[in-house]
Amino acid sequence: MTTLLDLIPARGGPRECGPGRQEGHIYAECGFSSHGVPIEHFLVDLPIPVNPRQLGLSSQGVTFIERQGTWHVVDVIGESHYPCAADFVEEAKVLGVSRKIPRTGDFSRLTRESTLILIHPRGRVTNSLPLASFTSGFLCPCGHGHSAHEPCAGYHWYTAEANVPGTVKRRLKRTSYEVRPLLMGAPALEFTPAYILRVPISNLSVIRNKDGSVNRQSRAIADKARLPVIDADG
Repeated sequence: MTTLLDLIPARGGPRECGPGRQEGHIYAECGFSSHGVPIEHFLVDLPIPVNPRQLGLSSQGVTFIERQGTWHVVDVIGESHYPCAADFVEEAKVLGVSRKIPRTGDFSRLTRESTLILIHPRGRVTNSLPLASFTSGFLCPCGHGHSAHEPCAGYHWYTAEANVPGTVKRRLKRTSYEVRPLLMGAPALEFTPAYILRVPISNLSVIRNKDGSVNRQSRAIADKARLPVIDADG
């Protein structure tokens, strides 16, 4: 899977979830390049319903899971920061994916085959059948040919609401994108938590302290993983 992507570190700085990455902490990342495979390749489509509580996942947090001998990182996206899945996807297009991993995790489990799996609390539309006739120009972002009658990942962009007056654009802190409004009279969207994105882990980043130094304990923890580790600014 990792051979399909031009693997580069994610970008630092402010995101919807905060002003920047926290110094001394470790982040699992997947950067994107204009010359690499687009993020749409890694969308989970159709989004897979999941019950975080049944899996022992917190409402917002990271868990290591093992599947067929490989360990992966599962992260629940905070709905308060990313009200709709499209916000997270569109931000990741520009900045890459960068998710904080608790330093208590067993980093020795992470390898180049490990992936970062993202869940969004509103990740899958559950009433696509009655919504279908209220969509216009529905398009599956992954090229799978899904119609609006299916709970396709394309609904992420119908879920998002424009916030730039007089346009169909939604502005985030560091990017903006076009949403796809439903036609007048559409029923309210209904959701369930779902897996929305699965990306390879390009590297781990240990965020430098404000004075430019590196937390040696964090670096030693990150170095236990069989992944590239870099020192990065917040």
